[in-house]
Amino acid sequence: MQRKTKILWFLFFMWLLWISTYFLIKIELNGDKEINLKLGEQYVELGATASMLHNNLDVTVKSNVNTNNIGTYVVSYKSRNFLGIARTVKRIVKVYDNSKPQIKLRGSNLEKVILNDSYIEKGYKAIDKIDGDITDKVVVQNNVDTTKEGIYEITYMVQDSSHNKTVVKRMVQVQKRVNTYLDLYDKIDNNKRSWWTDNKFNQIRPNGGADIDVLREYNAYFLGKDEKIIYLTFDEGSNDTYLNEIANLLTKNNIAATFFLCGHFMEDHKNEIQKWVSNGHSIGNHTFHHRDAVSYATEDGFKEFQKEIIDMETLYQNIIGKPMDKIFRSPKGEWSYRELQIVKDMGYRSYFWSADYLDFDKTYSKEYALEQLLSRYHKGAIYMLHPKQKGTYEALQEFINKMKGLGYKFGLVKDIY
Repeated sequence: MQRKTKILWFLFFMWLLWISTYFLIKIELNGDKEINLKLGEQYVELGATASMLHNNLDVTVKSNVNTNNIGTYVVSYKSRNFLGIARTVKRIVKVYDNSKPQIKLRGSNLEKVILNDSYIEKGYKAIDKIDGDITDKVVVQNNVDTTKEGIYEITYMVQDSSHNKTVVKRMVQVQKRVNTYLDLYDKIDNNKRSWWTDNKFNQIRPNGGADIDVLREYNAYFLGKDEKIIYLTFDEGSNDTYLNEIANLLTKNNIAATFFLCGHFMEDHKNEIQKWVSNGHSIGNHTFHHRDAVSYATEDGFKEFQKEIIDMETLYQNIIGKPMDKIFRSPKGEWSYRELQIVKDMGYRSYFWSADYLDFDKTYSKEYALEQLLSRYHKGAIYMLHPKQKGTYEALQEFINKMKGLGYKFGLVKDIY
């Protein structure tokens, strides 16, 4: 019994010795116990000192700090005394992201809307250095009232996973339609031009009848996004057409297209137009009588110019019960910069094209039409086609299949910008 007691006392003594020598080890950190660093900032090891009863001890440092990655890291400082007893203290290093995400607005920072028209959001994209695409996290506050003149503010706010916040704003001016001929119009070139595109047949985005950046100043476009998207547009010029068959084929393929129509066609096909719009297709303004728009872009012809466009809006409103998409295409592709400016001042965007062939000229076979369609595709291609061409209609299904097989999607021109 006495032997057992002695052993217990010995073990107790050794434990006390261990405890006392453990607490006699002092480790002092150089610098703060917690350090905060920006992402990518260099971490400088400050070290530590250790001693026991005024005798210096060695310190071993163990660190996994990586300032290229956000997170909380631990730096360990260990020291041992002469008995081999070790003590450890730790420093916390937090690497944080202080870079704000970016929000890029599509369209302009100042958009103009005609009184009582609908405001169409031009879109936006949010990118964060760490989180990547966070567009779906953008919160939009929109107080635009198109029934009242004025300047309104749309706020776009996004916050990344590190709680960095970015706010950008877009101004929207709601104004009355320009209903008088402005003096500045006389200073804008009114020389008649015919739209063209070089169609290089090599999937490279082609050039067209004017500089793409200059056209954008007039809210005019001939190419879509530089992505695998094709925009099918059809110009109606008469009642002799396969447009209903084309619309049905597109709907069956879950594809929406843009139909630039004139007044007499709309009057004669009200039921079809209601169906097309309900299926997601877009109706564009091609003037009521398919007249030469440039000839009316003068002071004397101004009211007739406006009437050609407004009569289409009124007819559409009566058929569909809501405002028309503010997209325009000049009849015959004949245009001038002055005409584009007037159309812009009426709240419209003008759309030319980057892919077409002479499908209005005469009847072509399905095989020839398919060859022409397939030889002209490129990223963001706006196809201008005529629904009176049977070969185009017959070739569409195979064209759609081949484009989808190449990873292309189909969109509406009104969504380009």
